[in-house]
Amino acid sequence: MGKIDADIIALGVALGVGLLVGIERERSKGRGPGRKPGGIRTFALFALMGGIAGVLGSDWLTAAVVMSAAAFGVAAYLRSTTTDPGLTTEVALVVTTLTGVLAASEPRVATTIGVVVAVILAARSSLHRFVRDTLSAEEAKDGLLLAAAALVVLPLLPDRAIDSYGVLNPRVVWALAVLVMVINGLGYVALRALGAGMGLPLSGLAGGFVSSAATH
Repeated sequence: MGKIDADIIALGVALGVGLLVGIERERSKGRGPGRKPGGIRTFALFALMGGIAGVLGSDWLTAAVVMSAAAFGVAAYLRSTTTDPGLTTEVALVVTTLTGVLAASEPRVATTIGVVVAVILAARSSLHRFVRDTLSAEEAKDGLLLAAAALVVLPLLPDRAIDSYGVLNPRVVWALAVLVMVINGLGYVALRALGAGMGLPLSGLAGGFVSSAATH
């Protein structure tokens, strides 16, 4: 595949990501004078600009495009007429622009990020309801501790054996512990969210997988 074909694919991915996220934001912006800024056209154009900057490989153009997206977000936030406008759309615009830039070098990763962003935005009500109504304060605290164990502690551990037999690798051991906690947590969440009918079988399946992983 030649460079021109690769560039066309990259621009197509960037535009597709912008349209995908923009469609979701268009449905959420409301109608009338009080509608929120940033819809399908805004997201598509910023993502396409990011794709163009990525294809051209210009650092200053990339910086200018991302800064433009950030400036648009700040202006939109400042002109909002609501008492608690939030920053979701503004942050999503910057992320979408960066994803457009990424499409030039990693189109598959950019596509995945675009889908994930759109899903997160579309699941706003479900996520809020889950965090506020389904999870207790103690469960939310446990989730934060698990995130710290996986994202903070794990990368800091040495990835080498520390015993004389060359067997005990702190990072591998901690990764297994995190895996066990994650799977147990998913089983518990399934039980809470889906009820005993669906949750118990999933919890049993998760427990069996944990036991198998720990054994190996």
